Amino acid sequence: MENPFNPFNLWANMKRTLLLSLLLCALPIMAQDVNISTADTTNQTAHNIAIYERVASALQTEAAALPMPELVVRVALQMLGTPYMWASLESEPEQLQVFLDKTDCILFVELSTCMALTLKGKRIVQAGDGIRFSNRPDPSIEDAEPSYALLCDNIRNMRYRLGIVNGYASRIHYTSEWLLQNATNGILREYTSELGQVFDQTFSYMSDHPQTYYQLSNDPRQLTRIWLIEQHLNTQRPYYYISQEELRKPEVITQIRSGDIITFLSPREGLDLAHVAIAYEHDGAMHFIHASYGAKKVIIEPKALADYATNGIRISRLRGIE
Repeated sequence: MENPFNPFNLWANMKRTLLLSLLLCALPIMAQDVNISTADTTNQTAHNIAIYERVASALQTEAAALPMPELVVRVALQMLGTPYMWASLESEPEQLQVFLDKTDCILFVELSTCMALTLKGKRIVQAGDGIRFSNRPDPSIEDAEPSYALLCDNIRNMRYRLGIVNGYASRIHYTSEWLLQNATNGILREYTSELGQVFDQTFSYMSDHPQTYYQLSNDPRQLTRIWLIEQHLNTQRPYYYISQEELRKPEVITQIRSGDIITFLSPREGLDLAHVAIAYEHDGAMHFIHASYGAKKVIIEPKALADYATNGIRISRLRGIE
């Protein structure tokens, strides 16, 4: 018989109740395989500003005139060769961490998008409430002077729920929520449903495996918050995807454009998306630019998108921002 007081069984089997929250706050949870950052932050701000100024110098004169997707691609190409760094954001207490000299897949796409917004002199303004998501037809932004400080502000607004840093669970961990918040803010529009099919996406991976997350294994209150977020994401159905078979069809692959944000489905139960990249037409075929775990740096992927996407993808397009 399962122990009803085991916190991992509780997360798998019990519904949300006051008793659950109280019990979890009282139970110790032991970490087994945690994602603690090993990022070297020595002189980090100075490194960041130097890279920001290099990219700004290369692109600032044409940034205003370029369509947003094209500018994002130009930024991404400026970042080729940036070293891959996993779990660079994991710190206690939770705080905004900005790295321009190291990255992972989602941070690379986030940086490229926020850098493009910054070079256009635009600041993200939160249009949602963190609960109800919508597909806003126009960007929720305001004019601002391009600067490294503006870049950091845009990253905060893209990375955290409603742009507010308030503990580990305030950071957006599931890429599906990242897409939903940025659609609500009018920064992008997911168009997977126009090309793909419905699939049964569920969210539970983080609460089912708290021992693999340092913050969840040491703070049951954060675990509770993550579980509630998962339940909320489970109510946002339907979710759609484009299969690898569909991507091989000319009528589908030709609808994807350079600068689109590609999110690759995860094969793990309860986890939505495993990788993020920027679509890039290269040598007459649709490839992508990404922070590659295998190459350990930002590269133009040599494999065509249809050959790489074994589990299927979701696809989003950036809104026009002048």
